[in-house]
Amino acid sequence: MKLLVKGAGVAGLTAAFELAARGAAVTIAETRHGLGDNASWMAGGMLAPWCERESAEQPVLDLGRDAADWWDAVLPGHVTRAGT
Repeated sequence: MKLLVKGAGVAGLTAAFELAARGAAVTIAETRHGLGDNASWMAGGMLAPWCERESAEQPVLDLGRDAADWWDAVLPGHVTRAGT
């Protein structure tokens, strides 16, 4: 299966990675200079589900925690868990 992912930010690169891992032939289209060139500029690239929970519903915390677990599994040693 051939797929086109538009955008090489965090969401686009994550989707492309997962799709390729499942056997898809993935092409990434990005208008900026490089892949991830502006990825995670907001919030300093942090995954902070507990901070988001202050003003969001429980599913936001659950999805954020799952996302942190995913990154830790994909890039072992690159996720720092500081609590709170």
